[in-house]
Amino acid sequence: MHFRPRYIVDRSAYSIPEFDEEYQKKIRSYPHSQKAKKLFSCSTARLKALLIQFFPIIAWLPKYNIKKSLIFDIISGISAGTIQVPQGMAFALLASLPPVNGLYSSFYPLLVYFFLGSIHHMVPGTFAVLSIIVGSVVDAQMEKIDKFQHFNETLNKTMIEVMNEERMKIAGTLTCLTAIIQICLGFIQFGFISIYLSESFIRGFMTAAGLQILISLLKYIFGLNIHAYNGPLAIIYTFIDICKNLPKTNVASLIFALITGILLFIIKEINVRFKHKLPFPIPMEIVLVIVTTAVSGGAKMPEKYHIDVVGVIPLGLPPPDAPLVHLWSEMVGPAFSLAIVGYVINLAVGRTISARHGYDVNANQEMLALGFGNFFGSFFNIHVICCALSVTLAVEGGGGSSQFASLCVVLVVFVVLMALGTYLEPLPKAVLGALIAVNLKNTLLQITDPYYLWKKSKLDCCVWIVSFLSAFLLGLPYGVAVGVGFSALVVVFQTQFRNGHLVGQIGSSDIYKNPKVYEKAKEISGIKIITYCSPLYFANVEFFRKKVIKKSGFDPAKVLIAKKKYLKAAKKEAQETENRRPSNLCTKQVSLQELVKEVEAETSMDCNNNSVDETPRISYITVNTPNGLHEGTQKPAIDPENAEDPIKLAHPIIDIHTLILDMSGVCFVDLMGIKVLGKMCSNYKKIGVTIYLAGIRDQVYEDMENGGMFDEGGLERSCLFLSVHDAVLYTLAKSNENTQDAAKEKASGAAAVYINDDISSDENDNDQDLEQVMFGTMFDNNVGDHTIL
Repeated sequence: MHFRPRYIVDRSAYSIPEFDEEYQKKIRSYPHSQKAKKLFSCSTARLKALLIQFFPIIAWLPKYNIKKSLIFDIISGISAGTIQVPQGMAFALLASLPPVNGLYSSFYPLLVYFFLGSIHHMVPGTFAVLSIIVGSVVDAQMEKIDKFQHFNETLNKTMIEVMNEERMKIAGTLTCLTAIIQICLGFIQFGFISIYLSESFIRGFMTAAGLQILISLLKYIFGLNIHAYNGPLAIIYTFIDICKNLPKTNVASLIFALITGILLFIIKEINVRFKHKLPFPIPMEIVLVIVTTAVSGGAKMPEKYHIDVVGVIPLGLPPPDAPLVHLWSEMVGPAFSLAIVGYVINLAVGRTISARHGYDVNANQEMLALGFGNFFGSFFNIHVICCALSVTLAVEGGGGSSQFASLCVVLVVFVVLMALGTYLEPLPKAVLGALIAVNLKNTLLQITDPYYLWKKSKLDCCVWIVSFLSAFLLGLPYGVAVGVGFSALVVVFQTQFRNGHLVGQIGSSDIYKNPKVYEKAKEISGIKIITYCSPLYFANVEFFRKKVIKKSGFDPAKVLIAKKKYLKAAKKEAQETENRRPSNLCTKQVSLQELVKEVEAETSMDCNNNSVDETPRISYITVNTPNGLHEGTQKPAIDPENAEDPIKLAHPIIDIHTLILDMSGVCFVDLMGIKVLGKMCSNYKKIGVTIYLAGIRDQVYEDMENGGMFDEGGLERSCLFLSVHDAVLYTLAKSNENTQDAAKEKASGAAAVYINDDISSDENDNDQDLEQVMFGTMFDNNVGDHTIL
């Protein structure tokens, strides 16, 4: 038998005020003014901390171990650079931009990220998802321009060259707006937004983006000329056009793509399987680019087979160019999507890598680093960048450990831009399409996620499906908005419709479990214990109220109305009975119960069951003796402190006297929750049911106190207990004490008062001529004294 440790607890049952008093709770203060002053204070230490936070290079560069790390950074950086070059050009095609734009996008942002980035292994660059969003914006804007229909003789440029320049200006304008949004979000500490994007949402969105990218690449792989569509269902129309034009497939392009894809797939599998034995991954991308470029150019295949190739890559760096600010109003939506999606991808990859290497990532600093990198590059017409996934993983796999590796990537791209770009002119675009398609393997395999998610969490599965379908059918910018909105609704749904349930006591222990789950959990007679695990706020407070009513078995408001109707009917019946009874010495005999009803009826109530006239009533006892009527000693006939409330005595009778709410699962409560909770306590109290709150967290207690929970009289502090067991023990002890007091009062009342209907009975020796007790009520108001005789 497994040994289970035992423990014995011997302590008093504490309410929260008693516990606070006995153990001397401290009054905590929150000096917000001092924190604000410290935040905006200017000192040497503060300035140094800000500089280190804004320029992480200041922190890691002095600690850099040149002998141990530099050689690995150089090797991994050069290897990753050979991947960055072909991928940059390939992703530029997805963005409907000339391939050289991908090289620019892989160069300028890295110069800024070297100083501002906080992820040591990160290499910013082009990313397929962002590229396809940029491409949709570029295509939409190009449809509005008609000046490319004519040959530009003034500038001596072909129509294609002018179109490419205009496309790059549009991309640079979009990048500039995206960068401004990222910088603003970074300065207002908006990095926390990443926690609201669940993994299910990101995976569903990425899968849809990967499928869109694959369909978009088919026109390059098959060598087709397909019209670009925009807006919802654009990818469906594109796929239909591709299927219709399959008979026009360029066989040479397809062969290049198939050979490239198969070889790259095999080498990548080798890199993964033997990554611990290889000093660095085999740079198969650059090898395939060199070989296919040589074969295509040497055999003059573009001229013979009309293969679509990369074309002229201008050598050198472009001059800076101002963005087209007048287009910003039409780009706000996609720019915001790019800002958030790019940041989330960058942060997700960065946190994964940093967790493996034991350093922290500053979320807000990453937003700023991306923002300034995009802003600087936007003046050179780059398109929006984030983490270059394959390149970053190549740096990590090659042993790189700092931003010096990304600096080596910059050098490789720089060499291509300055000298080697002209040799890449005959490179078939089908090869670049095949490179991207193979790298989409892991993303496309996520299409099976719903199968596993449905078994683990149906809500997460729904998030995945909604984000996937919205992104795939409506487009990536709209997909982000719909996916984030649905994820927020899921969070609200999970907090709003949590299932509260009754709990019972396990034996005589302090453990309370659901009787529907545990057979030995038994409810305590006269006590209902309800647990609820969710924040109590405006969105779910009504659901909480209905759940408590359902589990307690009755609605206090309806019970209160029923009791008042019963009292009213009973009073009316008593009055009719009294009117039919013959008068005796002009005296009306009133029973104690009738008096209670009369007193209750004369105390008028408003709609909230609050007494309108609080003037105290003075009662007299009038004694009828054989010698006449004598007014007795003036004293209260009903003690307002000790007498039972007639409402509580009236039908329907409630079979419980205490309701305990387990609040240990409530992490916060707002003003609406405080108001409804106080009203519930007041309503239950009116029908004789006391509500106790158990297991309240300190922050929730402070919220309730600040919200005026105890000032409005709905609930007293003494009704708050440390745990459910404390509340149960207190309730049982109080119930036992009330039972004993009631028994004593009943015994003393029976010995003091007798009401005899037959005053002159001589047949029984034990009968006595007792005084007939008559009750009168005097009103001490302006109407005058009035005695019922």
